[in-house]
Amino acid sequence: MNVRLLPILVALLLIFSFSAACTGTEEPSGPSPTETAQETPAPTGTPPSLIPEPTQTLPPGKEVTFEVSEGLTPTITDDLRIVFSGGKGQDFVKGIDVVVIKSTGEVVTGTMEPIKGKELIISDAKGENRVQITVSLVTGGSYKVVDRIVEVK
Repeated sequence: MNVRLLPILVALLLIFSFSAACTGTEEPSGPSPTETAQETPAPTGTPPSLIPEPTQTLPPGKEVTFEVSEGLTPTITDDLRIVFSGGKGQDFVKGIDVVVIKSTGEVVTGTMEPIKGKELIISDAKGENRVQITVSLVTGGSYKVVDRIVEVK
């Protein structure tokens, strides 16, 4: 009786192994390309404020951090670099929205993927810039975690 079941079991194993094969597209390996932000002209009414406002604290166990600094080559370009550094709560992050108000009054918005090491480069950001970063969680809620002035010399 066991001899009769063996061919059936082998056939089932082959069917399951072929149906479990990966059919999706593969992510390219190596460093990920840098995300770029979209520039939005400032409204003609009141200029956007360069004064930071209070930030919010993420719930315990869902903390994430960002590195905001001058670009990698500040002597050559006037770039502002924002890097997602991850943290305990990086698996809970659904989206990251960034708003930069340049010293000229120009507003630049962008989004980042919640992948550790992802960066967003804001070009031509010489002077004092207000950087606002809002994190949306998969559990619900959005939190403004960064709102500060960053100077690009």
